[in-house]
Amino acid sequence: MELSPEQKDAYIETAKRLTGYERRLFMARIVKSFGPGGPSLAERELGWGRKTMP
Repeated sequence: MELSPEQKDAYIETAKRLTGYERRLFMARIVKSFGPGGPSLAERELGWGRKTMP
């Protein structure tokens, strides 16, 4: 799966605007929607560390 630059920007900017559990929940839902390999994709493409996501 490959993310478009627009998708990357939208996910990153939205995560930056949220705080606490809302941010972690948003990130977890996005990663889950990526399917198998989602955590690796998010880490590589979005810069989201695996320890941040529940």
